[in-house]
Amino acid sequence: MSDNGVVIALGYFDSVHVGHRKVIEKGVNLSKQLNCKPVVFTFDGNLRSAIGKGDEKFVYTTSERKTIFQEMGVCNVFYAPVTKEFLGLSHGEFLQYVNQVFNVKGYVCGKDFRFGKGGEGNVDYLSEYAKSKGQRLEIADILMAGEKKVSTSLIKELLSSGDVASANKLLGKNYFITGNVFEDRKVGSKIGFPTVNIKIDKDKQCLKNGVYHGAILISGEWKKAVINYGARPTFDLNDKLIEAHVIDFNGDLYGENLTVRFDGFLREIQKFVSVEQLKNQLEKDVEKVKNL
Repeated sequence: MSDNGVVIALGYFDSVHVGHRKVIEKGVNLSKQLNCKPVVFTFDGNLRSAIGKGDEKFVYTTSERKTIFQEMGVCNVFYAPVTKEFLGLSHGEFLQYVNQVFNVKGYVCGKDFRFGKGGEGNVDYLSEYAKSKGQRLEIADILMAGEKKVSTSLIKELLSSGDVASANKLLGKNYFITGNVFEDRKVGSKIGFPTVNIKIDKDKQCLKNGVYHGAILISGEWKKAVINYGARPTFDLNDKLIEAHVIDFNGDLYGENLTVRFDGFLREIQKFVSVEQLKNQLEKDVEKVKNL
C-alpha cells in the first residue's frame, strides 16, 4: 500500500447498490483530498450464515463485486475473514485490527453502519475513535426508494419477481451475471438461433424464470441479446441456466468468460408444442429487442 496511507470504505457492500456506491464514491473523493489510496473493507464468504441468520444468496459474487469496485476507482479490496474469531472482536478490537492492517487516514461509512461483536459499534463510536487518532470520517446518508430504504433485501425481492428494470435503478448499473460458456446440445444453432450457455453460480440470488432483453460483453463491445433464464420446458429440461442468443453475431465463444447484462423482462417462459413454434416466437423476440 501507499506510504501516504488509505481512506477505507467500511461495509458489507453485498449488492453494491446506490447507497453502497455513495459510500465508495465518498471514499474515492476523500482519498484524493488526502492524497492517499481508496480501499474497500468488506467480507468474503457467507456472513449471514456465519452469524446464525441462515444461508444467504448473493446479488453479486465476490469476483463480480471486485469488478464493480475497480470500475469505481478503488485501488484495493480487503476481504475480512468470516470466522468465529474475527466476528467475535469487540468494536474497539475491530478498529484496532483495521489500523494494524492499514495506515488509515480516513473512514467512510453509511449512517447505519454497525461493527464489532453483535454490532455494538456505531458511527458515534467511530467518530470519537477517528478524532482520537487524528483521522477523517465522512458519513453517507441512507437512501430511500419511495418509502422503503434502498437495501439488498429489496433488490433481491425485485430480482426474484423479474423486475430487473426497477432493480437496476437501485443497483446504479444494470444487473449482470458472469460465467464460462459451455458447449450444450446446440439445438439453437440447428434452428437458426445459436445460444451462449452459462451455468448460474449456486450462491447467486435467483432471478424469476423468464425471457429477458439485455446484452453480452464480447471483445469490449455490448451486443444485444435475448436471454432465457431458468428452465427450458419445450425440451423438458428443468436445470437453471442462462441460454442467450446474441443478435447479429456469429462466432465461437466456447470457454470464454462472459458478462451477461439484464436490461428488462421480456416475457414468461413458455412450453411450445413444436420446435417450429419456438422458432417463430424467437423471431418475434429478436425483432422486439432490436427495436428497444
